[in-house]
Amino acid sequence: MSSGVRRTAREERGDLALQRRKVEAVGAHSARGVAWTLGGQWGLQAVRMVSIVVLARLLTPDDYGLMAMAWVITGFVSTVGSLGLSEAVVQRAKVTHAQASTLFWLNIALGAVLMLLVAASAPLLAMFYGRQELVAVTIVLSTTFLLGALTVQHQAVLLRRLQFRTLALRNFAGGVTEIAVSIVAALMGAGYWSLVYGQLAGVVLNVVVLWSAVDWRPGLPRRRSGVRSFVSFGGGISTFRVLDYASRNADNLLIGRFLGGEALGLYTRGYGLLMAPLAQIHGPVANVVRPTMAALWPEPERYRRYYLSALSGLCFVVAPVVVLLAVLADPVVLVLLGPDWSQSADVFRWLSVAGLLQVVGFTNGWLYATSGRSWAMARWALVSRPVLILSFVAGLPWGITGVAMAYALSQLVLTPLGIARAGRGTPVSLRDVLGVAWRPGVVAAGAGLTAAGSWWLVSGSAPFVQLLAGGLPGALVAVLLVLVWPSARREITTLVRSVRKKPAAV
Repeated sequence: MSSGVRRTAREERGDLALQRRKVEAVGAHSARGVAWTLGGQWGLQAVRMVSIVVLARLLTPDDYGLMAMAWVITGFVSTVGSLGLSEAVVQRAKVTHAQASTLFWLNIALGAVLMLLVAASAPLLAMFYGRQELVAVTIVLSTTFLLGALTVQHQAVLLRRLQFRTLALRNFAGGVTEIAVSIVAALMGAGYWSLVYGQLAGVVLNVVVLWSAVDWRPGLPRRRSGVRSFVSFGGGISTFRVLDYASRNADNLLIGRFLGGEALGLYTRGYGLLMAPLAQIHGPVANVVRPTMAALWPEPERYRRYYLSALSGLCFVVAPVVVLLAVLADPVVLVLLGPDWSQSADVFRWLSVAGLLQVVGFTNGWLYATSGRSWAMARWALVSRPVLILSFVAGLPWGITGVAMAYALSQLVLTPLGIARAGRGTPVSLRDVLGVAWRPGVVAAGAGLTAAGSWWLVSGSAPFVQLLAGGLPGALVAVLLVLVWPSARREITTLVRSVRKKPAAV
């Protein structure tokens, strides 16, 4: 009996040591993944900024408004395109080949059904907006659902293997391809079709790259492969995504229906100039953070420290930039988009407030997913997302600026409540998050006040001069505050070490 106990204890110690070695290996991969992900994403964002400047001068607000109308339905349907099965595969400790193959064919079947449903809905969408052009556009975009289904499990395989370098290169190549095709088509006079061609080209390249980079190939589906629990977990993720997408795109639906295509184009460009890049940063970073947090879940204190370190990194990088953009909204819009888009400046300014809060709010999903509480996340969406939709309705009488203002004010209420809710059942509390976020907030405030003062001194100058005169001193103050503030400098140093060395700093 005693020898059996000793043997069990020895096995438990061995399992614990194996788990710790696994966590260390995951942390090392994560550190390199952060470097690759952020490097690739920053490079892509630089290219995107160039494309925004170019396309804003080749296309009209109505072109973007028409595409935004189509994206309302295609984007909504895409939220259920993977059934959350990619996240389910990443979250699980073990996945068999039979399970992965069955999930692959489930995604293919769903992609085909969604393609047919979206194509069939095209006439109804055109009737709703009174734009017959939407029929052909929507039918072409519907093919992306079947193409996207081909890559869901391959991307999950890369995430499970922590091959962040491949994912970063894939994201960069797909983004550059989409941008290049859109610009070339716009130069040839394709109008709004240039955006359709670009999106389709990016999806096709994504399929080619993932199937070339991943050696996994699906087998035949099996009825008793044990995928029911994957579908259940993914169902919670998909439910949240549907509710989240519906709320975040209700503004586009309302503006397009009641204020017209040009107003929607102005709104979406102001939105895209800020919120889309934030989402592009968060998505790839989440691909690095979520697998690492899932591996750290058995060690609560390390899990907590890793999450707070990742959150701190996002805040220090994003918060000062967002505040500077909000302060300098007028010259930013005039320089990047041109005078025809000047009405987007107020939209851009108010959305910057919402974006600043979402830097933190985006990370709630990390806590829900890595703790296996996908349905808790869906229940929170059932409460919070109707509030967001009602705020858009309330702001609509004041035009696109009123909608953006209502969005920002709703985030002031929902963000702290969402953080507190997401932290339940995890080692992370609202107090922890506030303790991390206040230092980047102070740095961002200092940068913003400096930029506002500098901009006021040259307010009568050309937009480009205003942008430089406000932006450079603001950025310099942000850097100086970090350098002279010991606690802020210590956090930045810890973050740099976690990327350059090993997870012991986590």
